Amino acid sequence: MLYERGLSRWIILLLSLFLVGIAEAGKNSGNKGHIPLKAERNPPHSRGIPGCIFGGKVYDLETSWHPNLGEPFFEMVCMDCHCIPIVVNDTVVGKVSCEDVKGKCADVDVCRNGEDPVQQPGDCCKSCPIDAQMSNSGDPVEKDFPTGDDPSGEEVLPTESNQGYNFVALLTGTSIAVRTNSVARATFTLLDDTLRFTINYAKMQRPVLIRFTNALNDTVFEHDLHGSNLDNKVCGVWRRISGIYQKYLHSKSLFVTLVTKSNENGLVRGRILGHRALNDETFSSLMSTKRTRKGIAVASPMGYGGIMMLNAAHDGRTINFAVLMDGLLENSGHVLPTTVIVELRKRNDVVKELKTTVGMNGVEIVGVWDGVSNQHQKWLARGNLNIRIRDEDGVFPELNGQITPRPSCDTLQCVLSGGEAIDRPKVTGASGSAVLHIDNEGNINYRVQVTGLQTDVIGLTLEGKVRRNGRKVIADLFGGYENGIAIGTYSKPNAKEIQLLLKNSLFINVATEAYEKSELRGRITALPYHGHITRHAGLPIPLSGRNLDPPQVTGAAGQAWLSIDRECNLHYEVTTVGLNTGNDGNHAYVKLLIYDENDEPVYKILSAFQDGMAAGTANDISEDFLLDMNEGTAYLLITTKQHRNGEIRGQILLPNTCNGNPSNRIDLSHGVIGVSPETDPDSCLFEEKWRADNSLWSPDYDRTCTTCTCRKRTVICDRVVCPIPTCQSPETWPGECCPVCPPEKDSSTQSPGKLADNNADNSCYFEGDQKFHSVGSTWHPYLPPFGYVVCAFCTCEPDLSVNCTRMKCPPLECERPIRLDPDDCCQVCPSTTTPEPHLTTSALILADEVVRGCYFGDKLYRHGEEWNPNIYSLGVMPCVTCRCKNGQPQCRKVECAPLIGCQKKKKKASNECCDVCLDPVISTTPSSRTSSNKKTRSKNRRSSR
Repeated sequence: MLYERGLSRWIILLLSLFLVGIAEAGKNSGNKGHIPLKAERNPPHSRGIPGCIFGGKVYDLETSWHPNLGEPFFEMVCMDCHCIPIVVNDTVVGKVSCEDVKGKCADVDVCRNGEDPVQQPGDCCKSCPIDAQMSNSGDPVEKDFPTGDDPSGEEVLPTESNQGYNFVALLTGTSIAVRTNSVARATFTLLDDTLRFTINYAKMQRPVLIRFTNALNDTVFEHDLHGSNLDNKVCGVWRRISGIYQKYLHSKSLFVTLVTKSNENGLVRGRILGHRALNDETFSSLMSTKRTRKGIAVASPMGYGGIMMLNAAHDGRTINFAVLMDGLLENSGHVLPTTVIVELRKRNDVVKELKTTVGMNGVEIVGVWDGVSNQHQKWLARGNLNIRIRDEDGVFPELNGQITPRPSCDTLQCVLSGGEAIDRPKVTGASGSAVLHIDNEGNINYRVQVTGLQTDVIGLTLEGKVRRNGRKVIADLFGGYENGIAIGTYSKPNAKEIQLLLKNSLFINVATEAYEKSELRGRITALPYHGHITRHAGLPIPLSGRNLDPPQVTGAAGQAWLSIDRECNLHYEVTTVGLNTGNDGNHAYVKLLIYDENDEPVYKILSAFQDGMAAGTANDISEDFLLDMNEGTAYLLITTKQHRNGEIRGQILLPNTCNGNPSNRIDLSHGVIGVSPETDPDSCLFEEKWRADNSLWSPDYDRTCTTCTCRKRTVICDRVVCPIPTCQSPETWPGECCPVCPPEKDSSTQSPGKLADNNADNSCYFEGDQKFHSVGSTWHPYLPPFGYVVCAFCTCEPDLSVNCTRMKCPPLECERPIRLDPDDCCQVCPSTTTPEPHLTTSALILADEVVRGCYFGDKLYRHGEEWNPNIYSLGVMPCVTCRCKNGQPQCRKVECAPLIGCQKKKKKASNECCDVCLDPVISTTPSSRTSSNKKTRSKNRRSSR
C-alpha cells in the first residue's frame, strides 16, 4: 500500500486492498510478498530525535507495530512494520520497513477435540478454540497489581496519592434501604491531615451534600456541593481531619453518603475501605443494573452495584482487575454459592470472560485476563470496552459499566524548565507550563504555553523517559502551536501510554532553534485537588526568570494557580522546579509584588516552599494589591537564598470588584481564576510590558502628562488636556502637568507648592486617570475610551476629596439652540449669519452627554446613540435595538409586519429579523411599521460600520 500524506482515507483503503492482493499473488507464485508501506518524511520537529513517523505517530528506533488503516479494516495484524536505524549524511535516522508475516504462522490442521482451528480477534494466525477458552476461563487467578519498577524499563514513580493512604467506597442503596439502581464510587487520599475525594455517580440526580458518618450513623463531617458544576463527578476536601476520624478510616468504620434534593436522608451510602488495587489502578468501571431481564421488566433492585479497578501489564498483554459488588446476594436472601461470569465486551461481543463462584459474603472478585491483543489494548484506551457481570442461571439482574481511564479531580500538570532539559541544563531564564486531561474516550487533551524563549520553537513533543538508546517520542504536539501556546488533542494513545501518564512517567519537551534537541522539559505529575481552584478554566500563570527586570538567567521555572472568591480571599497554588532553596530547603518564598507611585516595590509574603510546592489562602489582601491585580500590574515573585530580589516571576491579571475596584468583566459569585496578561488574547504589549485589557497607566516616556489605556489589544495614549487658567501668572506645581492659579495670600488653605512630593498622603486619587493630584489642582476628567472630557472640571479639595462639575453654560432664550461644532461645550442661539453646524463626530465626549449617557455592559453610549446589544453567550442581537435616552438605555425588539396574502415565504436568515415574501408581484403596500423597521435596520448597519 502506498501511504502518502494528503490522500483521503478511502483512497488509502482502496490502494491497500489492491496492494494486498498483489502481495498475496506474489506469495502464491513463489516470491516473497512485501507490501511497500511508506512513512511520511520527518518534519522539522523531529530534529535531534532519530525515529520514524508513520500514520501521524512517532516511533522510536528498533520498535515494531501493526499498521492501522482505520474503519472498516482497523489494525492489519498480519503486517509488521519496523523502524530500522540507517545512516544518512553521517546522521542516524529511522526508516520504515513493513512485511507480511502471515506466511510465518505455524500450521495447525486438527485440534485435540476434533474442531477446526479458528482465527481469534486481534490475532494473525489460527489457533484451537480450546486453547483460547483455557486461557480465558476457569477459577480466578489472584495476582497483586504490579508494584515497584516497571520491567519494561520505563520509570514508574509513585503518584501523589501513593504518598499518602488510599481508600475507596462503593455507594448503593443497600445500607439505607432505598429501592434504587443509583450507584456511585468514591476515591479518597489521606495525606497528612487532609482527605481529598473524587466521587463519580450514575443513574441519579446531582447530589447537593456529601455526608460522612461513623458506624452508628452519626454525622462527623458534611461537604456542601451547591455551585459545583462538573458532569457526573463531584470533588471535595476534608481539611484538618482529627486523629480519631483517621483511625475510623483505617479501621473501616467511616461511611460516606450522597444526599440529593429528593432524598434528604441520603440516596446511596457505602463503607470506606482500603484496597491494594488502588495504588496501580489506571482504568475503572462504575457498574449499575438494567431494568429488564430476559425481555421482562423487573423492579429496581435495592442497592445493587459494583466497581471494577483495572491495570494493564507493562507489555499490555495482561489485564489485572478487582471487582467490588454490593447487593448481589444480600438483598435476595440467597444463601447458596452462585457462579458469576465477568465479561469484557465490545458492545455485544464478548472479548474475554472469567467464571468464578461467590458465596453470600463474596463481594470481591480478583482476576486476570491474559492474551490481550493490540486491538484490545486500543479499545481499552479509547473507552470502547465495557463490563458485564451476570450469574450463570440468570436469576439476578446484570451489572453493566463502561471502562474509562481512572476518574480523578487532580490536575495533570507540567512545569517546563531549562534545568530539566536533555543532555545538560539550560540556564536561559525561559519557562513553560502545561495542563492535560484524559476524557472518557481516552483522548489526551493538552494546553501548553512557553514564555521567555529567545528563538523560535521547532519541536513540541510528548515523550517517555530518556534511556541509553535514545528517548521514546509518543506524540507530536507541535501542530497546534502558535504564539507561545499549543492547544490540541492526542487522540491515539494506547493503554500503556495512558498508564504511564497516570503514573507520572511522561514528559513534555520543547526544542528551539538555539537548542534543537531540548531547551525546556518537564515531567507530567498529578497536582492534588485543593478545593478552591477550578483548574480546568484556563492555563496557569507562568513563572520565569525572563519576567524579571533585568532578566534573571536561571534554569528554574514555575507556575501558579490563583483565584479569588466572593469573600475576596486569595487562594494560591504554586509549583516550581530547579530552585536553589539552600541546604535546609526553607529559603524559597512566594510573594506578591506591586509598585507604588514612586516605582518602589511593595511586598507581601504568602508562604514558604516545601518540596517545591506552596499552597494556601490569604484573607488579608490590602486594597492596593487587589487594585493592582485587577489592573494586571501585580506580580508573583519567587525569592531564594541566592536570589533575594527574585529568581523567577510572573505577572498577574485577577479581575475583581473587591473594595470597589472597577471591573465590569467578572462575576465573583463563583470566584474567578487568575491569568497572565501575556497569555490573555485581549492584552497589550507596550514598552516591553504586558498590560491587561481595560487597564490604565502612565507610559515611561511621559509619566506626568500622558495617560494610556489598553482596549482589545490596542493601546490608546492621550496627552493631558489642561484647563485654561483664569489668572495672568499660573504656576506649575511638582508632580502636576497643568498650570494652575496660585492660592490667594489670605487663603487658609496650605499652598500646594509647600506640600511634599505628590503622594497618597497629601493628594487626591482620581479613579478616572488613576493618578494622584495635589490639593488645589484642577484637571479635566479622563473617561476611557473617549479620553479627556474638556467640558468638565475636577478639583482636589483640602479634605482630599475630588469635586467634579460640568462647565456652566449661559442661559439661552431661543427655542432651538444649536452647537456650532461638536467639540463645543455649550450651545448657542442660531442667527441669520450663524453657519450650519458640523455633522462630523468627535472623539471628545461632551459634558451634557456624560451626564445623560448610558452604561450598557462595560460600554458607555452617548445620549441619543443606538446600538444592537451584545449579550454574553448569545452574541450580538441584530433584531433588538437599544437607544440611550437621558441616562437610561431603552431596548425593544424589531416588530415585523404581517405578510398578508403572501403565497411563498422565505424564512429569515440568521442575520435578518423578519420573513420575506418571494411572490413575483406584491400588491400590498408596505406598512409604516415596515418602513420604520427598514430605516432602523439601515441605521443600525451604518452605525455598526
